[in-house]
Order: sequence, then structure tokens, then C-alpha cells
Amino acid sequence: MAAQMAQLLAGSELEELTEVVRRWALEAPTPRLKAQYEQFGARMIELKRALAHAPVAPTREELEVALAMMLKLAAGAGGR
Repeated sequence: MAAQMAQLLAGSELEELTEVVRRWALEAPTPRLKAQYEQFGARMIELKRALAHAPVAPTREELEVALAMMLKLAAGAGGR
């Protein structure tokens, strides 16, 4: 999943990412998942905006590692 998200961050425009996040929320099977998708999507959009202002873009592999950590943290926080 992190690899797919890294590709999405690195290879898409902000508008495309925003549309993907919107579709995630619309297609969520439960209200709880919808909220999680919206929250995680908002963080991805925030990251995309920050990356646009970075002097050097991270590699896809670096993005993948960062996203994998974000997913692990989100999974840990969801269990509370």
C-alpha cells in the first residue's frame, strides 16, 4: 500500500490526489472508515503541498519508507 501511495504522491498533480482522496471517502463502507480515509487523505494532501515547496524532491523510495511509517503509526493509533 505504501508503494502505491508513494507513486500517487510522486506521480500525480495535487488536483488528482485530491480527487482520489474524495473517491476513497465516497466509497468507504462505514462511517468510521470514511473518517479515517478523510484524515489520512488530508495528511497526504498536506504532504504533497509541502513536497511542492521542498528544494529537493524525495525519491519514490524515500516516500515509500515515510508512508510505511505513517501507516504503522496510524494502525497503532487506531487500536486505542
